[in-house]
Parts: sequence; structure tokens; C-alpha cells
Amino acid sequence: MSSAARAILHTLMARGMVTATTAVIGVLTARTLLPEGRGQYAVLIALAWAGLVLGGLSVDQGQVVLWTDAEHRPSLTANALVLGVLMGVVVAPAIGVVAILSGVGAVCTLVMLLAMPILIVWEYLCGIVLLRNRTDVLNGGTILGSLLWCGSVIVAARAGWLTAELAFALWTAYELITVVYFVIALRPDVRRFDHRLACRTVGIGLRYHLGLVSTQLLARVEVLMVNTFASTSQAGLYSVAVTLADLARIPVEALVKVAMPRQVEGDHLRAVHVTLRAARGAFVMGVVSVGALCALASTLVPLVYGDAFRGSVAPFLCLAPGVVSLSVSRPIWIFLVRLDRPWTVTTMSVTALVLDVLLNVFFIQFWGAVGCAAVSSAVLTALATAQCAWFLRVSETPVRRLLPQWSEIATSLSAAGARGG
Repeated sequence: MSSAARAILHTLMARGMVTATTAVIGVLTARTLLPEGRGQYAVLIALAWAGLVLGGLSVDQGQVVLWTDAEHRPSLTANALVLGVLMGVVVAPAIGVVAILSGVGAVCTLVMLLAMPILIVWEYLCGIVLLRNRTDVLNGGTILGSLLWCGSVIVAARAGWLTAELAFALWTAYELITVVYFVIALRPDVRRFDHRLACRTVGIGLRYHLGLVSTQLLARVEVLMVNTFASTSQAGLYSVAVTLADLARIPVEALVKVAMPRQVEGDHLRAVHVTLRAARGAFVMGVVSVGALCALASTLVPLVYGDAFRGSVAPFLCLAPGVVSLSVSRPIWIFLVRLDRPWTVTTMSVTALVLDVLLNVFFIQFWGAVGCAAVSSAVLTALATAQCAWFLRVSETPVRRLLPQWSEIATSLSAAGARGG
């Protein structure tokens, strides 16, 4: 088995363990808080992730562009820690104001302020871990954090203490544990902090920021819109559907994490070849994982989450085509960042977000979470199609090379069967 295949397998195993603990947490919060409380918890998480996406300034994209110069790598590692803390401190007050205006209590607002530096440092260090091809560090940190997170939620639920506010605080602690693990493993030397390189990284990131924000805010904004135009219960149902969609993307994300350093390093032709193989593999993985969950959803959701969440099945089925489309475009996004042509990417992403919001203002009022999921799936499919078309044009690649080859599928199935045996 090749080193890349082993890395993907180990990442899948780690993600499987993390997913199992996250599933336990999801079930406990759903059954304890019910749709109303689950909706409140989902809104808090959405606000925190919105702060991360907006305040992070897409510095991780700047890291990708600058990583090709080996001399910058020690300073980029140090900058990830120092710059992440600084950016978190700067953005925290703005997110705190938004939280207060959203009706969040004082305790949750305080936790939100503390969460911002933690989340931004997590994002920057996670980018460095992947660029260094240290998937072992990524896997170890997330496993340790998720196990402690799961244990604390179980204790709180059994003691009758679990609320939406406490669940959010425990999630923040999980992110902090992961950050500490990354720092211990990477040992960033803060003396190598380079303010000029930091400014350059931020400058590159800003050129991608609007497009990346538009893409990452899609799901978060949708939860908030369902909460606003439908109800908190509908937001809870939609959050479970999004959780299932995220579950279906785990194999694809494992592949993307392993392929990314290979896409960034090397010449243009090698990057094109790696990107094509990753996109084809992502398509196969996406179809298999999404198809399996679609077949099981009607039984799995009521069994795991309870009958109160049976209404999450239809939104998930509507999200499924968009999840498959997004799977194909994930490796392609890395290649487009490598090309350093941010405005084309930004235009596509901003257009997708604007279209998503405008359509959802209408569809959510009439069809709730199902209408939101249908709009999201259509918009994601259109965005993925645009990104794939641009990649094929700039790489001078025929469309047929994006289609999975039977030899690759057969090899993957054979390897999986041998491993299972």
C-alpha cells in the first residue's frame, strides 16, 4: 500500500473515531435539548463559525501560496500561532456585539469572546499541519479533543446539567484542547515571528477572503435564516440534516487533506495530475458515502436522534446532490489557490452566496428546512460546475479526465476488500 493510501486510511480511521464520539454528542444534545434547544445550540455554533470565517481573513490561503518557498516555512509556523491570537483578540468584540444583538445571554457572549482566538489559532495551525503533511498530528489532536469533549457531555447529560449554553462551552474547550496538542507537536518558535511575512500572508489571504467567506458561510447563514424566517425547531431539524451531510463528506475530506501538500509542491503539470486524480477519487467517495446515507437516513435518523427529528430526513435528501458536487470541487479549490488568481474564484463564490440568500428568503418562508436544503443543493452544484469548468480551461484538460476511470475504481475496491479481509 502506498504512503498516500496509508495516510488516507489512517485519516479515515481517525475521522471514524471522531465521528463516533461526535455522533454520541449529537444524540445526547438532541435528545436532551429537543429541537428547540438543539436549534439554540446550532445558532451559537453558527455565530462562532461566522466569527472564525470573517475574522480569520483567509490567512490559511496565504499560507498555501507562500509555502512553495521553503525558507518561509519556519516563520509561517510561528506566525500561525502569534497572528492567530492577535486576529482573535481583534475580532472578538465585534462577534460579541452580534451575539448580544442576537439575544445570546451574558455567559454565552463571554464564552464567544474567549472562543474567537482559540478558533482562529486552530484554523491557522491546522493549515500548517496539513502543509507539513503531518496528518498524524491532525488525527491525534482531534481524537484526543473529541474523546474528552464526548466524556464531558456524557457527564453533563447524566447529571442533568446539559443546556445549550453549557454544550457550547464544552465545544469551545474541545477546540482549545486540539490547539494545545498542535502547539506541542509543531513547537512553533515565536522568535521566528516575521511581521513582514505576516503582513504579506494577510494581504494574500484578503484577496481570497471574500470568496472563501461566501463559500464557508453558506451553511452557517442558512441555519440562521431558517431560524429567522421559519422557526427555531426548523433550524434544529436543518442542523441535523447538515450534520448528516458533513458525515457524508468525511471520506472526501480525508483524501483532500492527504492530497493538499502534493498539490502545493512540485511543478504545474504534476499539480494538475494530482488534482485530477484527487477529484476523480473524491467523486467516487462522495457518491458512495452520500448514497449509503440516503438509503439509511429514514431509519437512522429516528433511531438515533428520536422521532422528533424525523423531519430532518427530507432536507438531507435534498442536500445530497450538492454534497456530491462539492466533493468534486474540493481538490480543485486547492489548485485554484495555487494559481493565485483570487478574483475569479471570489466572483463565483460571492455570486453563489448572494443567489443562495435571495432564493432562501422566498423558499424558507413556504417550505422551511426542505426549501432551504433544495436551494443550497442547487447553488452548490452550480458553484462546483463553474469551478470545474475554469480548472479544465486553465489546465487545458478535456472533461473526460474528470470522470472516474474503471481501473482506479477497481483498484480502490480491491484494496478496500483486501483491507477488510
